[in-house]
Amino acid sequence: MVNLINFDNKKNRFIRLEDVSDFYIERLKNLSQTDRYYPHFHIAPKHGLLNDPNGLIFHNGEYHIFYQWFPLGPVHGLKYWYHVSTQNFVHYKDHGIALYPNCSFDKDGCFSGSAIADKNNDELILFYTGNQITETNQLIQSQVFAKLDHSFQVKKKQRFALESPPGYTEDFRDPFVVERSDQIHVMVGGMKTAGEASIAFYSGSGLYDLTFKGSLQMKQKLLGEMCECPNYFESSGKGVLIFSPQGMKKNTKYDFNNVFSVVYAIGDPLDFDQLYFSGEEFVELDKGFDFYAPQIFADNERQLLIGWLGNSKMQYPTDKNYWAHMLTLPREIYISDDKLSQKPIKELEKLRYDEARLEHVHNLHKSSFEVKGIAGTEFSIKITNEDNEYIVFSGNDSEYQLDRTHTTDSFALEYGTIRYAIRDLNRQQDIHIFVDHSSIEIFCDEGTIVFTSRFFVNEMSNIVCEGFEGALYHLDSLKWL
Repeated sequence: MVNLINFDNKKNRFIRLEDVSDFYIERLKNLSQTDRYYPHFHIAPKHGLLNDPNGLIFHNGEYHIFYQWFPLGPVHGLKYWYHVSTQNFVHYKDHGIALYPNCSFDKDGCFSGSAIADKNNDELILFYTGNQITETNQLIQSQVFAKLDHSFQVKKKQRFALESPPGYTEDFRDPFVVERSDQIHVMVGGMKTAGEASIAFYSGSGLYDLTFKGSLQMKQKLLGEMCECPNYFESSGKGVLIFSPQGMKKNTKYDFNNVFSVVYAIGDPLDFDQLYFSGEEFVELDKGFDFYAPQIFADNERQLLIGWLGNSKMQYPTDKNYWAHMLTLPREIYISDDKLSQKPIKELEKLRYDEARLEHVHNLHKSSFEVKGIAGTEFSIKITNEDNEYIVFSGNDSEYQLDRTHTTDSFALEYGTIRYAIRDLNRQQDIHIFVDHSSIEIFCDEGTIVFTSRFFVNEMSNIVCEGFEGALYHLDSLKWL
């Protein structure tokens, strides 16, 4: 029996996938996918660690989803980009690895980015951050575009920003592309040398003339000391800026309780000439324990969002089986009464294979299901097992509460075991919940409040409901073509 790689030795985090045997990979795959907590209807790594969704794009009738992947273990190591696609969010094609860290400027990892379609030949172009660590241990993060052929194989990589611009530290990454008429604008998150979060802009008429134009200007500074994964879209005559700030401090029990969080601001459309955005209030996008680095994209009718269902700087109970994290369910995202709302996309209904009226104590036949119903002023929904280990979501006339204190396998206790959100009883009190073995996604207050979390209750057996009426649907697995 070959020993599993020990990642306490951080040098092992840069072992390349190509340098391990097929036998070892099969062992990892079996170890990961036989884990009782491995999901059924979420995109998850075959083995190793998944984190940020990247390069999301609707192209020629198909949704392309890329994500960062370290194949060899549940840690942040040498990052590749993995690629899957779907036409209906039920049946998926597995395209395998899209980006390998195989150039001098990305040899130490291909970090996050986005995608556009080449208007000349209809092929995809990926934008990402290439990581290079020098012999003197200096980090160089350059911004790169990669052209794919019609088979989604890389045919060219080229840097458009060799290093951080003046006034920025080496922490400079995650290019997000916005196309406007005949211009390409690339937003890159970073940290200023003064220790402040900032977003830089590169603009040009084409790939080969992208130049640094300056930094985003707002009435107030961006939150945190470092900005990751900036996103921008427009809807209903408004602009929406989403980003992932690092270095935020907890304000109240309602805000910024995780190691890293995600925020949004709504304002007038961004002025790409003046690099000015009028949004003033930053609002936390998700109130759960495990949500980070979302990316938005659009099809012909909707703005969509997928996030990383996980977070950094903590160990999960599934790490021992050499896999970590998953992507969130795809969500439609839109502006509602000057707030951002999220709702599960309608295509997920195709995963349902039975429906039952939810009883006060309802027996579960499997650990992947959906619950949809109406909550009273005082309510609770407890997902439990025969040993009375459980997670519970509840509410009163002023707040929601998600409590994972009493689960089978506790983790990340230093960040607390309860999350709260302020409730708005003036909105419809529909609640929509998806559970997939070790994940829960809860949509309430018409989607303006969302809790996304991991939890670990072994052999769930019942749902116990108080003040809540609705239906339960067991859900099928994703289909891989």
